[in-house]
Amino acid sequence: MAAATRQMEETSAIELVDDAVRCPSGRRPIDLVHLARQTSGNRGLETEVLGLLMRHLELFDHRLEIAGEDECRFIAHALKGTARNIGAFPLADAAQRFESSALDDAAVAVLRAELHATARFVRSLLG
Repeated sequence: MAAATRQMEETSAIELVDDAVRCPSGRRPIDLVHLARQTSGNRGLETEVLGLLMRHLELFDHRLEIAGEDECRFIAHALKGTARNIGAFPLADAAQRFESSALDDAAVAVLRAELHATARFVRSLLG
């Protein structure tokens, strides 16, 4: 029992280290350190990128309701790339899962939840 507990603790520590390396900003919807690197620390550019992201999130949220399977996969693919580029890793991961199973109800629910969480976070940043 002690060996199993120790192994779980070691695995959790490894996962935490991996998450910290991947997302230095913690568990926020957007890794702000990554975004700052991508924009070379230019706050004006960060604001512009976040504004564009917000428009995409609103459009994609609406389109997901009415799109067919092929368009859903296209939306997920585009969202995955956009999200990864700016550091919205949880959203990118949800988009990737959705892209693999576009009409799966669970994947849709996870994608929408991440999309809405990211949108709330962006709104809080933009004021």
